[in-house]
Amino acid sequence: MRGLFAYMADNAADLLLNLAFCLIVYLVARLLKANPAVALVFAAIPMVMIFLLQNPGVPRGLMAMLG
Repeated sequence: MRGLFAYMADNAADLLLNLAFCLIVYLVARLLKANPAVALVFAAIPMVMIFLLQNPGVPRGLMAMLG
């Protein structure tokens, strides 16, 4: 939990920018009459991709944690 808070403190500006982008994608999907669940999926995909591009070691660490 400490690691999560440290990550959030170090990357607060990037996280807020990514959250704003996620909200824009969600609202555009809702404007196009998408179901709320579908709009959340469309909003989450770019958020996950941005996170993975900013932190290239995450997939390797996730695979090590799962395996």
